[in-house]
Amino acid sequence: MTYNKILAFIEENEGNGNLKKVLRKYGYEVVEKCPENNYVSEILKEMPHIILLNISNHNTYLQIIKALKENDKTKGIPILLFLDERKKEERLKAIDLGINDFLKEVCDEKELVFKINNHLRIVKLETDYKKAKKALEQSLVTIKNQKNELVHNLTMASKIQEALIPKNLGDIPNCSFLWTFKPSGKVGGDIFDVFMLDEDHMGLYIIDVMGHGVASSMLAVALSEFLILDIDRVSPLKRKTDNPPYYEIIPPLEVANYLNKRFPFTKYQHYFTIFYMILNVKTGVLRYIRAAHPTPILVRSSGELVELDGYGTPIGFEFTEGYEEKTLFLEPGDNLIIYTDGLLELRD
Repeated sequence: MTYNKILAFIEENEGNGNLKKVLRKYGYEVVEKCPENNYVSEILKEMPHIILLNISNHNTYLQIIKALKENDKTKGIPILLFLDERKKEERLKAIDLGINDFLKEVCDEKELVFKINNHLRIVKLETDYKKAKKALEQSLVTIKNQKNELVHNLTMASKIQEALIPKNLGDIPNCSFLWTFKPSGKVGGDIFDVFMLDEDHMGLYIIDVMGHGVASSMLAVALSEFLILDIDRVSPLKRKTDNPPYYEIIPPLEVANYLNKRFPFTKYQHYFTIFYMILNVKTGVLRYIRAAHPTPILVRSSGELVELDGYGTPIGFEFTEGYEEKTLFLEPGDNLIIYTDGLLELRD
């Protein structure tokens, strides 16, 4: 946008026809008007970038300055007044009304153009500032709306994820459970489940997906849907066989290997740790794998502490050394503590 439009109020008897010619020589668009009563409407019609007043009657130019500076649509337009330096009283009155600058009644061309260009630069800067401010305000409104939408979506995602956490575990023979779920944010990558694989065997997994936030929670939700017991949907935990009892419980080691191939880091850009165990609720035989998950702690009824170590790397990476499945025996009164790494980050 070019800022070069000048509106000059000049009295007819002033004989300043040269002003328009001089200014146009320097590339300005110049409109000359006589100072009539409708000067505000004239300015609103022309909307110049700068106003020149070359009027001898001080009551007239003071009245024009006052009217323009009190109007919201014209108060930002710079006004330059041709006024002799010796007329100090008139100058002070003009300053009080908001005049922007003075010009000598007999003004050198270079000085005239210099002052006009300075005020036009100010006009451009103020216009650019207003545009930038408006754009910033609009951006802040957009950001606020996006934030509200994000908070809403995160809240809904949190409710969905929380719905996947067991509310109760039904009737699992010879076992009782106590658990707590406290994500570090609205959503996270931790999830667990406990279920009966058949009348004798209980399955339990606890998973911690790398990182926090939406991406981790999405993978956690996907894993909870993937680790189902519906053998008609090809469950990784249990499969059909041709011989009685016409199903087979898949060993923990095989489950870990399958998950490692099914959820490669190169595809999902996330990895996760898992502790998966199968417990014979009648005999107490427990088989498990620990794929880089924090070590569960078995508290024997005698008070002895046993770590369920077992070697294993995070799910999602191809390493030369695989997973290690281990077996131990639970006795009545034993307690098994299983947790994610968030517990290790707690203080006090």
